[in-house]
Amino acid sequence: LLVAVALTGIIMLPGGVINAATSALAGRMYDSFGAKWPARIGFAVAFVGAVMLALVTTHSAIWYVILAHIILMIGAPLAMSPSQTSALNSLKGLESADGSAILNTMQQIVGALATALATSFLTVGRNAVTGSAAFKFTNGVHYGMYFTIALTVIGFIVALFVKDDGKYTD
Repeated sequence: LLVAVALTGIIMLPGGVINAATSALAGRMYDSFGAKWPARIGFAVAFVGAVMLALVTTHSAIWYVILAHIILMIGAPLAMSPSQTSALNSLKGLESADGSAILNTMQQIVGALATALATSFLTVGRNAVTGSAAFKFTNGVHYGMYFTIALTVIGFIVALFVKDDGKYTD
């Protein structure tokens, strides 16, 4: 798309705002429905956003990229917030502090690993073609988005096994 760095930040801003708002909504959904349905819906929505971003070309309109990013940023907190809350709620007493620490640590480790892998896929994709720098970079982004798509599919499959439906018994 060949846009300046500042414009890139402005393009990503609506998705960030939507992500924050959706996180609050995801909490309310968890309170009403448990983790099962918000997680499944979230991974499905994130899949749509990731596919849309994988289809971006050097000629794509900026509004399309913004829309795709917003869709991805709606899906991510819908999938993650209820899942994490459900996991922590299954722990009792002192275990919950340890569980929170473990969850945060794993989030950092997996986030760093996924970022490294996505960047590696971007580099492989960029080196897999010839052409202009923009074309090569866009191809690399496609490879990174294919990785993201794979993660959303894996997440959706795992979400199919979530049993937390919001019906609690004491």
